Amino acid sequence: MPSLIFAAVLFLRFIVLGIEKPKAIQAPVEVSHRVLFISSYNPLYFTYESQVRGLEKSLYPRGIEYDVVYMYADERGQAGFDMFYNFLKAKLKDQKKYEAILLGDDDALKFAIDHQNEMFPKMPMVYFGINDYELARKASERPNMIGFYENDYLEETINLAMQLFPKRKTLVALHDQSSAGLSDIEIFWSLREKYKEYAFVDLDATLFSQNDLILLLESLPNDSILFYMTCYSDKSRNVYSMLSRTSTVVRSASVPIFRNYVGGEGMGILGGVHIDVEEQCEKAGEILAEILNGSKIESIPFVEQIPSRTTFDYNLMKHYNLDFSILPSDTVLYNRPVTFWEQYGKFLPAVGMLILAMLLFLISSNISRKIATELARSLQESRNRLIQREEELQHQAKYDEVLDIYNRRTITEWLHNTMGKGDVYSVIIIDIDNFKMLNENYGHSLADSILQYLVAMIRGLAENGGWKLARFGGDEFLIVIPNERISMDCESIKALFDVLRSPIPLGDETLAITASMGASCSDEITAPDQHIINAEGAMYEAKVRGKNGLVIYDDDMKKKAQEEIVIKEKLQHAFDNDGFFMLYQPQIDAQTKKVSGYEALVRMKEPGIYPGQFIPVAERSGWIWRIGRITTELVIKQLAAWRDEGKELHPVSVNYSSNQLNDHGYVGFVEDLLKKYDIPPNLLEIEITEGLFLEKSALADEIFRRFKDLGIRLLMDDFGTGYSSLGYLTYIPVDVIKLDKSLVDTYLVDGKDSFIKNIIHLMHDLDKEMIIEGVEEEWQFNRLREFGADTIQGYFFSKPIPADEAIVFQTK
Repeated sequence: MPSLIFAAVLFLRFIVLGIEKPKAIQAPVEVSHRVLFISSYNPLYFTYESQVRGLEKSLYPRGIEYDVVYMYADERGQAGFDMFYNFLKAKLKDQKKYEAILLGDDDALKFAIDHQNEMFPKMPMVYFGINDYELARKASERPNMIGFYENDYLEETINLAMQLFPKRKTLVALHDQSSAGLSDIEIFWSLREKYKEYAFVDLDATLFSQNDLILLLESLPNDSILFYMTCYSDKSRNVYSMLSRTSTVVRSASVPIFRNYVGGEGMGILGGVHIDVEEQCEKAGEILAEILNGSKIESIPFVEQIPSRTTFDYNLMKHYNLDFSILPSDTVLYNRPVTFWEQYGKFLPAVGMLILAMLLFLISSNISRKIATELARSLQESRNRLIQREEELQHQAKYDEVLDIYNRRTITEWLHNTMGKGDVYSVIIIDIDNFKMLNENYGHSLADSILQYLVAMIRGLAENGGWKLARFGGDEFLIVIPNERISMDCESIKALFDVLRSPIPLGDETLAITASMGASCSDEITAPDQHIINAEGAMYEAKVRGKNGLVIYDDDMKKKAQEEIVIKEKLQHAFDNDGFFMLYQPQIDAQTKKVSGYEALVRMKEPGIYPGQFIPVAERSGWIWRIGRITTELVIKQLAAWRDEGKELHPVSVNYSSNQLNDHGYVGFVEDLLKKYDIPPNLLEIEITEGLFLEKSALADEIFRRFKDLGIRLLMDDFGTGYSSLGYLTYIPVDVIKLDKSLVDTYLVDGKDSFIKNIIHLMHDLDKEMIIEGVEEEWQFNRLREFGADTIQGYFFSKPIPADEAIVFQTK
């Protein structure tokens, strides 16, 4: 009875305290001031609502009313700004005079500076949301202007992302050409030297359509982290709301997404560090109120630092299995479930006392046996549910969700724990050829059905032979065949190829597919884990050899892999220790026999490592963009050195690889170098292989256009080695064609040389110059000069030579 009474008292106390008391009615403040808020963008811009909330907190209680005008700076051209100028000028003339001006974001501040004396003479102006530090600082030095620099916490966000994902080494920046976007990307690229082990990728949203951007986001590397900055415009000047663009980014990218701005919390953004926009604008309103109440604007300091606010999504932290202790102690967690204690804690004492009273009554009524029986049954049911759930979780952890076969981690652990060096077995990795095209043509759902059909067929072989079958990747499977070292024509391989090459029924039609396989057989030396690596390498070799076949890992492949490891180490050392230099092969005017240009060819300072060895390794390792930047800088510096020595300069061409397309900042890098060393763009030429022109991708076309806009000529290298039609030459953006040596050797002979002559005349008709490569004999040079060739390059005149020899080279 005392417990029951005490519980009732506690319940009554919580009920009384929980009744919401009516708030005192506050008399409205009389409006005493009226100001104008000039917003750079529009009401849909992602910071606008936070800005308004902050301003209303500080202005309305002080009797300050404000009007808003929008510049729509992210949507207007110059004509739009002129229209806004005329609109605002008329408004200030016709409307009641404002006492002060609020300026939101960079474009509004720039407008106010340009028209201060004309439109806002002697009016105090307070600005906020300024991403350009120099603009904000200089504005604070002008009369009647003061405000806030919106410091960027991008570097803090990147550092936090690196700590949370130490194994992801590709950092992708998504931005646009707005003031905030340009500020962000400048900070992003400035960190590249600090974090050299990371690959930095630049995605400028204004260079792509919405569909192209989605495709790029869907194809981000698995080891990447996406930094979602200010990016609300696209190539067609369409402007997207924060909600719309965030939805696109989250739905398209399958990698962790970080953001250094407010907006997108709880919508799929993992987290980030950013300023508190609402707090900044509240303080801006307070400063404006001080000025209107008599404070001198000159006595108010310029605010350079706004405290940061760290926000993360609790569910996504759990999804990526991240360590919460890495986050700052004041981190705001979205989507965090309310704990039992938070929801019911204040009632627990009363509930406890009530339960105690009930138990005492029940015990006193002699029903304890029934309670114990019921409790035991309930516990048994809970235990059974827990056991069932545990079994389900264990199955999900070990098996692929779609195909219900072992996943990659399970098969790797099984092989490691089961097979020793002395055991006999084979490891096979299967990759479906052109599976990406199946996804695009038939959709993901039907593609999954195709995989399920294949698994069902292979599972039959696996069960009969005692094999272990697992999903190794998206369209890759791993098979372990115990007690057998397979060969090219063994029964196991024949059976596998029979299954893989059998038509797959699709309704009334059938689908034929092929697969590439790589295998590695036990040898009593190699560890099981290494056999997986070897089989994967053999599978890639099968792809290179034309697909639809099997390659078994052997000593030659092992030697090649070991050589590649050595070359990778040499390349890394060269990157870190200035390990590259350039040779220059003169290009000779066919008529005057004078030097008209050079092709720059990269070499490693490490003895015994040649371009044919290290260039393919750099391509496969994703390092070719670094070599591309190094060679470009070496060439431009050399041109500057020749100029300073008073030498006559000729154009120098550098090679551009297709894999450099991922280096989205390369064109800007080249432009900065040309400005830094004061080299005219026409002295630098870019050599691009024939195939890259023919791909006609939006990204490649955009890069070629930017080269042309800079005044850099484009050269097509290796012409004649692959494509059979000449029609495409009428529309590709190329200035010079380089005829490959293989065509010279094949056709510059009696009876066939008219082909070379016709090619040269055709190029001239298309208003393109012709460089002939691989000329090694005097008679070849004489014949080509007769045919009207523009430029000759080859060992007849000179092999690639050092810079000091190239600049003084003359023909004999």
